[in-house]
Amino acid sequence: MRGGFGGGFGGMMGNMRGLTAGGINSPTMDNLTDEGVVGSAYDNRVVTRLLTYMGSQKKDVFIAVAGVLIYAACSVSIPLILLLGINNFVNNGNINGLHMLAGVFLAVILVQFAANYLQFVYMPRVGQNILYALRTQMFDKLQSLSPSFFHRTPVGRIMSRNTSDVIQLQEAFELLVQSIADILSLVGIVILMVAVLPIIGQSDWRLALICLSVVPVLFFILGYWQRFARRSFMRIRRAIAMVNGEYNQNITGVRVVESLNRQDDNLKHFDDLNYEHLDANLEASRFSGGRQPLVEILTGFAMGVVIVMGGSMVLGGSLEWGVMVAFAMWIQRFFEPIRNLTMQYSQLQRAMAAGIRIFEIIDLKPEVTDAPNAPNMPPIRGEVRYEGVGFHYVPGIDVLSDVSLHVNPGETVALVGATGAGKSTFVTLLTRFADVTKGRITVDGYDIKEVTRKSLVGQMSMVLQDPYLFSGTVKENIRYSHEGVSDDDIVAAAKSVGAHDFIMALENGYDTILAERGTNLSVGQRQLLSFARAIAGDPQILILDEATANIDTHTEILIQEALKRVLKGRTSIVIAHRLSTIRDADKIVVLDRGNIMEVGKHEELLEKNGPYSRLYSINYGLEAPAVHSGEGAGAPTGDDG
Repeated sequence: MRGGFGGGFGGMMGNMRGLTAGGINSPTMDNLTDEGVVGSAYDNRVVTRLLTYMGSQKKDVFIAVAGVLIYAACSVSIPLILLLGINNFVNNGNINGLHMLAGVFLAVILVQFAANYLQFVYMPRVGQNILYALRTQMFDKLQSLSPSFFHRTPVGRIMSRNTSDVIQLQEAFELLVQSIADILSLVGIVILMVAVLPIIGQSDWRLALICLSVVPVLFFILGYWQRFARRSFMRIRRAIAMVNGEYNQNITGVRVVESLNRQDDNLKHFDDLNYEHLDANLEASRFSGGRQPLVEILTGFAMGVVIVMGGSMVLGGSLEWGVMVAFAMWIQRFFEPIRNLTMQYSQLQRAMAAGIRIFEIIDLKPEVTDAPNAPNMPPIRGEVRYEGVGFHYVPGIDVLSDVSLHVNPGETVALVGATGAGKSTFVTLLTRFADVTKGRITVDGYDIKEVTRKSLVGQMSMVLQDPYLFSGTVKENIRYSHEGVSDDDIVAAAKSVGAHDFIMALENGYDTILAERGTNLSVGQRQLLSFARAIAGDPQILILDEATANIDTHTEILIQEALKRVLKGRTSIVIAHRLSTIRDADKIVVLDRGNIMEVGKHEELLEKNGPYSRLYSINYGLEAPAVHSGEGAGAPTGDDG
C-alpha cells in the first residue's frame, strides 16, 4: 500500500461533515482534517466521545479524579488553617491549641500526599488504557478500509494519527482533570477571600477585591498574547509536517537520489525547511518567554498589595496577622492555577484537534460493507460470472463497461490488454476491494455483494506483482492467514512452487527470520514465497496479478512449471503482459478501455488476426498488423484502471 494521514474549532468543522452529541459524523475519505489546524481548548463533543472509553474503568477514573480534587482542596485549606491558628492560638498564647493545630496540619499534609499519590498513579493508568483502546480501534478500522483509501491518503498522515495524535488525546484526560481542579481551586480561593472570611469576621471583603483587581488585567493580556501564540503553534505544526515529509520522501527514494546525485540539492532544500521549523520554534519560545514573566510580575504586584494594604490594616488594628499571612499564601496559590492553565492552553488545543482527527478515522465508513444479515459463502466450486458489470471510480468515467464473462470451475482465464484496459479493476471487483456500480458478479450463483466478504475472500488467494513479506519467519509468512495449516502443509506448498530448496539453504530453513518486507531475499525468492502463501490455504479461486512481471527468467521458468501443478483443479484468473505465460490458458480475454474485445484460446485468437494478434506481435517485437481507426488494444498508455 502506498502513500504519508494528512483556528478555532470552527475552522476544523469546515473540513468535516460535523459532530453529533454522541460523537463525530463520518467524514468522507478525501475530506480529512488538515494536520496544521489547531482546535479550541475545550470541545464538549470530543470530551463526551472520550468519556465513552472510560466506561470500563470507572473505578480508576473515580480514584484519579478524587485524588486531584482532594489535593486541590487541601492546598486551598492550608492557608485557612494557618489563619485560624495564628489568630486564635498564637495571638492568644494558647500552646495546647497550637499542638492541636499541628495535628490538624499534619493530617491535612498526609491526606494531600495520599491524594497526590493516587493522582499520579491512577491518571496515567486511565490514560494508558484509553491509548490502548484507541490504537486497537484505529488499527481495526484501517484494516477494514478499501485499498483506494490508502492510495489517496499519504502514509505519513495515517502514522501521525496513530502515534502523536493518540498520545495527545490520551494526555487530554489528564489535562482536563487537572484544569478542572485548577479552576475549582481558583473558585475556592475567591469564595474564601470574598465571602467566607468576612462572614466569620476574619477579614474585610475590600482587601480581597483589591488583591483580585489584577486578575482582569492578567486575563486581558493573556488573551491578547494567545492570538499571536496560536499562529506560532500552527506554524510549528506545518513546519514539522514539511520536515517529516521531506525525511520520508528522501529515505524511501534514496536510491533515486543517489543515482541522480541529488544529495546536495536535497540537503539545501531540507535545510530551508528545517530552518523554517527552527525559526517557528524560536518565535514560539519568545511568546512563551514573555508569558511567564508577565504572570510572575502580576503575582508579585498582588503580593505587594497584600503586604502594603494588609500591613496598614494590621497596624491600624482592623486586620489580624493571620489574615495577611493567609492572603499572601492564597495569592500565590491563586496565580499558580492561572499559570498552569496558560501553559496547558496550547496543549489542550492540540489535544482537541487530535481528537477530531482520530475520531474521523474511527468513524470512516468503508466503501465496501456487508449487506445486513449477509450469510457466509458456502464452500466454493469456482464458477464465476460477470453479468453486465460496469464500474467507475469517478462518476461518468467508466473503467469497466457492460462486461459479461462466464468462467467455469477449474478454468484458467487470462486477462490481456494495453495498460489502462481495466484488467486490475476486473479482479479488484471479484475480491470486493470495490463493489460494482452496475450489473453483478456471482460465484457459484451467489451474488458476491450478498454474502460476507470475509467468507468469500477466505476461499480465494491473490499473488501481486510486488511481493510483500512481513517481519517474522519463513514459516509464519507462508502460513500467515491460515492458522489451521500444518507445518507439513507449509512444506508441501513450498515444494509445489519450487521454493523448498532455497528455503532449506537459508540459515535456519523455515525458521529463518525475514527482514522487513523480506529484503534479505531476492525479488524472485520473495515472489516464490508469495506463491507458497497463496496456495497454503488451498484456495478454490487463485488470482495472479502480474505475478511474474518482476522476476528473472530462471525464476519465471520455475514458477511456470509450478503453475501447471498449482492451477490444476482451481479457477484461476491470470493477468500478464508476458503473453508467453498464458498461452495454455483455457480462455484468453482481451480487454480494451473497459470493454471485452475478444475471448478465446491462444491459437483461435491468433487466427482471427484481431486485437490479441496485434498485442502478441508487439509483445514479441514482430511487425504488427495495421491498427485501424477506432480499434482498441493499442500500445500501453497509462496505469491500469
